[in-house]
Order: sequence, then C-alpha cells, then structure tokens
Amino acid sequence: MKILILSSKVPFPPKDGGAIATLGLANGLAGNGNDITMLCLNTSKHFISNDDLPERLTSKMRIITVFHNTEIRFFRAFYNLLFSGEPYNGIRFISPLYESGLVRLLKSETFDIIQIEGPYMGYYIPTIKKHSHARIALRAHNVEHEIWARKSVNETNPFRAYYLKVLAERIKKHETKILNSIDLLVPISERDQKLLLKLNPSLRSIVTPAGVDAENYPPPRDPEYPSLFFIGSLDWMPNQEGLIWFIDNVWPEVHKEEKIRFHVGGRNAPAWLEKKLIMNDIDFHGEVDDAYSFMNHYAIMVSPVFSGSGIRIKILEAMMMGKAVISTRIGSEGISYTHGENIMLADDPSTFARFIRDYSSNRKKYDKVASSGRIFVMENFNNLVFCKNLGEFYRHNLK
Repeated sequence: MKILILSSKVPFPPKDGGAIATLGLANGLAGNGNDITMLCLNTSKHFISNDDLPERLTSKMRIITVFHNTEIRFFRAFYNLLFSGEPYNGIRFISPLYESGLVRLLKSETFDIIQIEGPYMGYYIPTIKKHSHARIALRAHNVEHEIWARKSVNETNPFRAYYLKVLAERIKKHETKILNSIDLLVPISERDQKLLLKLNPSLRSIVTPAGVDAENYPPPRDPEYPSLFFIGSLDWMPNQEGLIWFIDNVWPEVHKEEKIRFHVGGRNAPAWLEKKLIMNDIDFHGEVDDAYSFMNHYAIMVSPVFSGSGIRIKILEAMMMGKAVISTRIGSEGISYTHGENIMLADDPSTFARFIRDYSSNRKKYDKVASSGRIFVMENFNNLVFCKNLGEFYRHNLK
C-alpha cells in the first residue's frame, strides 16, 4: 500500500512521546512492506534540517518537510478567544505553503491511505478530499479535548480556568467535526477508542498502541541506586503541572528522610520551572543528548501526571530498560498494568512517597518489579505486531 502520513512536526529526533509514537508507527508500517511518505510541518519549535535526517530513516521512507512558524502569540490568542470559534491550538498549524505542497503531492501521486497525525491536521481534510480518493485515517495520540478539560478543572486562576474551559469545548467541537469527516480511526488505547467513538459511533476503528522495537533499546544496566528520575518535554503543561505537584508535595517528604537524588531531564524548560527545580535541590539536566542513556543511568522513574490523555510512552520505555515506575493513575492510562506487579500507582503525596521509600530501601523488591515491567512491555507492546495488524486493517478497508 501507498500511505501518506500528515504530521504537525518532523518526528525526529524521537525525544518526546508524540514524535516517538509517530515515527514508531511509520517505521512499523514501512517494516511491514508499505510505501511510506511523510509530509511534515517543520515548525519553529521543533525545526530540523533535512540534512540532519539520518540515512537509516530516509532509506525506509520519504520525508518531505515544509517550514511553518507555530509560535504562540498572546494578541492572536486573545483575538481568537473573542472572535473565533476555532481552537487557537489548532489554527496555528494551518499553513498555505504546506497546503500547496499537499496539493502538488496529491496531483502527482495516488495514495491508498492518508493518515493524519492528530486532530489539528484535520484542517487539511477538505484539500485531501478535493484531490484524492484515498481513505482518510485519524491517528489519535490522545483525546485532545480531555487534556484541556482536565487542566481547566485543576486550574486555580479564574481567568485561565475560563480560557481552558472554552478551549476544551472548542477542541471537542473540532474533534467531533474531524471524526465525522474521516473513514478510519486509529486510537492509541481502548479507553481513548471508547471516548472518541462516542463522538461518532459509526467509524471503523482499530486500537494501535505506541509500541516498542526491542532491538532499538540498550540492555538494562545496573543503575545508580537508589535514585529517582523524570524525563519529558518541560514545555508541555501536564508535565509542568505534575512536576510542580511532586516538588511541592512529595519531594520534601522523601528528601528529608532518604539519601536519594532526583534527576530531571527535558527540553524547553521555562526559566521559572528551572529555578524551582534548582531551588529544591534537584539535579536538573536540561535537554539530554541521549534519553536512553539518561534513563538507563538511574533507577526509579516517577510519572506524576494529572491532566494528560493517551499513553505515556516514556513509561513504556523506562519499563523496557528495566526501571521501576511509580505513576499516578492518569499518568498510566492506556497501559494494561497490574498494580504492585509491574508498576506502582499513587494519586496522593503520602502514598507516592511511601512507594519511593519502599523501592529505595528494598533492592530485591525494586528488581522484581523492574524485571516484571520489562517482560510486560516485551510481551504486550511489540511495535511490528501492532503495525502488521494496522496494515491488514487498512487493506481490509480499502474497498
């Protein structure tokens, strides 16, 4: 099959969950014998030169990039709030230059499937339908409106809470419109599938989790024990919110009792967050050159997320490298975990701190859960199997 993937950013290097999920699926589809073309917005935030795309990637698929400035601007956001019914998050990805490139591609080639990565690439659906007869699939990395609705509930500033609520409502309206414009739905978890199908129950759908390719991961190494770590994009609000909660409520209790260090890695940390990390005696590494090496060096991963959606891919990666993970229940959504066997779940500070103390003082318990987590991921999140099933689903629905 010839598959065209429309992406809101170039998914390389795969340093964040969205990039990992997009690139992993494209690699898996290519690995199962499909002809893959990716047309990517090369955004100001995640810009990468075409010369920096490795041959091991470009030999598997064609990657076309179009520069577009997605910088958030306060005046435009405020104007949008007052005079538009569209979510500002989404319209930032509308690019006439990208649309022109898409039209040229569709006029010159015929594709079987056009897969859009996330609802905001749905703004290009009218163009797709005008110039192609391909089946349109939405790869839903999460339930986007749910993220913002959860944030509005957790927000204490009244104006920000109002804005987030309005934004969540607009995103839900947009997601509903997109779900009624596509042919196929590819959610990342069964939970997300149920929520999205409520918006259009007639869609044909297959759950395709973000998988892992075992050969891409370094073998587990003996970590600095005990030690804690967090890794993720630090400009993403759910990560910021979760880290602040952890620093304010959990870290003081752990830090005063245990001889343990907390290591934080991630890019695009705002100055205020970096200052807060340093002030609380936390080892802040900034953007790390090699995320796998960073994770492999430390022992216990914490994932204190309260307003996200989809699957936290970094949890799967940490498990794959033999790390013990402590997460909130929202942070672990979409993963068919077994609490106490391959992950520990805590939504309140005292329980979170207790699990950290348990892992830090009992190496045997730490090793048992870490080993169980690695086996769980290897048996349940094989990327090539997921992508083979997705390819068969696509072929079945070409008629």
